[in-house]
Amino acid sequence: MRKCFFILLAFILVCIISGCKTTSSTSQENMQVIEADILLPDVVLLNQECIFKVHVTQGSSNVDDAKDVQFEVWDATNTQDSEMLQAKFTGNGTYTISKRFSKDGVYYVQTHVTARGLHVMPKKQFMVGDVSEEEINALREEPVKKSNHQGRHH
Repeated sequence: MRKCFFILLAFILVCIISGCKTTSSTSQENMQVIEADILLPDVVLLNQECIFKVHVTQGSSNVDDAKDVQFEVWDATNTQDSEMLQAKFTGNGTYTISKRFSKDGVYYVQTHVTARGLHVMPKKQFMVGDVSEEEINALREEPVKKSNHQGRHH
């Protein structure tokens, strides 16, 4: 009787230990950082439809189940007016939008990605149409002060 009790106890301990190990590895997987790589066209032409993409990964895996992915776009000379565009999932961890620009200039795009309990907001600068050297230099000299867009969480 005593021997059966110890065998049963050993079996229960093995089950508990193996259960904790599984939970731990799942926890580590969920704690990996979400990466969002913004992919822009090489050239953005005035009044031409262009596709913006963001490739979302966690570790070495694509994130195909993001809760929310949006692109925020604004003109560098008008930092108070931005446009939020809901992205569409197109497969393999990629989310896209389509956008036309009616004004030459320097712009910013920032993605707002919420996935697996995490939120990331990478940002990139790009140019539309013809941008003068003077406009580019002005942006270099005076960094964009856009407090309502940087570090904002939903």
